[in-house]
Amino acid sequence: MCIALWALDHQDYALIICSNRDEFLDRPTLDANFHNFESNAGSAEGYILSGRDVKAGGTWFGVNRAGRVAILTNITESIKAYDFSRGYLVSSFLLSDSSKPLEDELVNIVHPDAKFAGFNLLLFAPPSPRPDGLLHFDSLLVTNHGAGGILTARPLSAKEQFCGGVSNAIDGTNDEWPKVHHARQAFETLLKTLPPGTSEAELTDSLFELLSWQSPEPVTERAQLRNTVHVAPFPLTLEGLPNVGCDAYGTRLSTILLIKKNGDALFIERDIWKLVNGKVVRADPQSQRVFRFQVKPQDDPRTQQKND
Repeated sequence: MCIALWALDHQDYALIICSNRDEFLDRPTLDANFHNFESNAGSAEGYILSGRDVKAGGTWFGVNRAGRVAILTNITESIKAYDFSRGYLVSSFLLSDSSKPLEDELVNIVHPDAKFAGFNLLLFAPPSPRPDGLLHFDSLLVTNHGAGGILTARPLSAKEQFCGGVSNAIDGTNDEWPKVHHARQAFETLLKTLPPGTSEAELTDSLFELLSWQSPEPVTERAQLRNTVHVAPFPLTLEGLPNVGCDAYGTRLSTILLIKKNGDALFIERDIWKLVNGKVVRADPQSQRVFRFQVKPQDDPRTQQKND
């Protein structure tokens, strides 16, 4: 996934997230479903909702029934192999039943000797409910600032909590990519002008439209990916990766997560570009998975099983 936008300060929603996953179109991937990172395809009784990367076994974006949310983006850098997959960070966090504050979570989800290729990881989790019973989220950005680096974590600023964005750049370098700048400004305008009582359908339509923005100049090489939110497929060869199969790279999926303050959650994963019989095809807009569920922070079924 190459861009994610979020908001934590909306009058109706405790959390709004929209994201694009840019990837090679032939990389084996399981559609979003409820699961527990087991080998089967999915189950309505699963605890975690996400798509899954078949090759590495983890995921890039997921939410669990207790309201934990994790989003991963890779830092753009030279390819180098590491023993631990970055997707493991997301799955480890979503599977954790820790009650510790979010800022203390790293010791639970990361092996002490683990080294990873460069990544940015957004973590969201609902703390104890407020007296009014309304849901809200704590947030944390975890990064290693590049391949093999030491993991650091910081809370999101007040500005980032209102409207934030992340892609594949290194955090703290004051080098906001053009795609993030454009998308974040469009997202901020949307949030500020959203009429009270806007329906979920209207909001999701606006978010999918935001995720479809393309730069005027077509992308023909990796360095230009920073310029466009939607990546039309193009041939890409990465140094360090075997050149086998299809080399078409582009926006495969757009995903939206809306969690209202009463815990009602809506998750939509929409296909954008795909391979059909070896040919690159623009997906039908109705090719999507839609899930509705109730976030219950104090109702972790795995914790209940341990206590029974």
